[in-house]
Amino acid sequence: MSEKSDIEIVHDIKNGSVSAFQELYSRYADIVYRNILARVNSSFDADDIFQDFFIQVWEKKDSFQVSSSVKGYLLIWLRNHILNSIKQEQIRDKYQDIYASDEEDDYTWVKIVAKDLDENIRRIVEGFPPRLQCVYMLRQEQNLSIKEIAEKLAVSEQTVKNQLGDITRRLRCEVSRKNFLFFI
Repeated sequence: MSEKSDIEIVHDIKNGSVSAFQELYSRYADIVYRNILARVNSSFDADDIFQDFFIQVWEKKDSFQVSSSVKGYLLIWLRNHILNSIKQEQIRDKYQDIYASDEEDDYTWVKIVAKDLDENIRRIVEGFPPRLQCVYMLRQEQNLSIKEIAEKLAVSEQTVKNQLGDITRRLRCEVSRKNFLFFI
């Protein structure tokens, strides 16, 4: 083991040092694996999560924001990684079970995913300001044109275009942040 502090090792990792990453791995692999095993029932799942976690640590090395405890930082990151892995596995299992029960009907799968996505989008839209909710409903549910929406709301067409752009950005951000079923 080197004499470097954890913070120095993280700094070296951010600069692309593979040996620093190996040092971090050797310092924390045991505690990381024990934490994973404590939260999942299968050693196979634990192995996958463990490997994925350290791959993610390397891939996201540029975004490290450690100021005091590297161990604490890694354990919080690990907790979130485990929760996301479990959530994705549960969703995957849920839809695989539904799909397997009715393989001859390909549309069943599409309907389920579409319904789930619609519900998630609806929840996101409910968090929008009232004006954006209104524009969204007029455009998506009533299929009104930009000109028709502008007339109905007594605003310019450019305002409607700007609001639709804002809606699109917000939806993309939330959908990608929450990772809705786009692992298929």
